[in-house]
Amino acid sequence: MIRRPDGHPLSGRLIVVGGQCRKVGKTALIVDIIHATPDLHWTAVKITPHAESHCPVNGPDCRCGPTEHAFSILKEVDHSGRTGTSRYLLAGAQTSLWVQTKDDRVEDVLGPLAETLKQSENVIVESDALVKFWRPELFLMVLDSRMANFKSSAREVLPLVNAFVLRSPYPEALDASTSGERRPSFLQPIGQALPLELQELIIAPI
Repeated sequence: MIRRPDGHPLSGRLIVVGGQCRKVGKTALIVDIIHATPDLHWTAVKITPHAESHCPVNGPDCRCGPTEHAFSILKEVDHSGRTGTSRYLLAGAQTSLWVQTKDDRVEDVLGPLAETLKQSENVIVESDALVKFWRPELFLMVLDSRMANFKSSAREVLPLVNAFVLRSPYPEALDASTSGERRPSFLQPIGQALPLELQELIIAPI
């Protein structure tokens, strides 16, 4: 059973968005949240763990050791919407960051990331791994029953989820089998508006 962290080091609201697999719509959900709540002045962060053979600092051709060049933090400046972090800015984020780490080295970036985010009013992060170390005000998990793949890393953190965002109707048995308790679920196919009830949950006082 994964241990639930006690809190997080940031001064404002922290929301984390995870997903059952790639291409399930995590970035799209963050874009929708930023667009629907401009008064929250979001800093948006995408955390990408790479295999040990891929250096987050110098790329896959670097011959660094397993503990060298463990992470990088890059500030996005492109507003074109061509990448996930660029889409955050296009949606209205005040700042957008791309954090790259070696696989299983996410913990190494937590101190520098907290320092980088210390002036941020509200932070929203695309990551499955962060909730193992920081406890957000809200952890949303994006699910789509049409997709067969379900990452082991996503299954591991299911007990920490506060609410599910469903891209298609999903059997309720999934929630009951993972925690023994019912948690909110919101149906939002990609391209449709953010459900009002989910928006209210996001802006609720912390």
